[in-house]
Amino acid sequence: MEPPVPAVGDVRVPVALVLPVPPKLAYLISSTRGGGARRMQRTLQAVYHPWNYYLLHLDRAAPVAEQRELARFDVREQPVMFAAVKNVLVVAKPNLVTYRGPPMIAATLHGAAILLRKAKDWDWFINLSASDYPLVTQDGEYSL
Repeated sequence: MEPPVPAVGDVRVPVALVLPVPPKLAYLISSTRGGGARRMQRTLQAVYHPWNYYLLHLDRAAPVAEQRELARFDVREQPVMFAAVKNVLVVAKPNLVTYRGPPMIAATLHGAAILLRKAKDWDWFINLSASDYPLVTQDGEYSL
């Protein structure tokens, strides 16, 4: 018995030609002091896709100037798609993170909890440092 052939309009399309829905990704992009806010913005712009969700976390130990810079990072001033889609969030009360041990795990779990509360329809969680940079575009990643 052959699998059913879905109909698209008046045309019957073979199952092999019907594309699957790509997964929705939830990104936590974290950084610490020393240009962290700028690096986070750069990483966000590199991995951004309107289909996904993004949470930015700047370590509580970051200098006040960097915290203000991230607070001023208004997605409405970024490319039009950032404001239209509203899928970029900033952690309001960041954790104090040391990159060895439990505080890092706690910050990651805190980020995942925020994303689960604010955006429930994602499939995969990706934890990035602001120093990370993608090797392929989001559309290229979906085609892999």
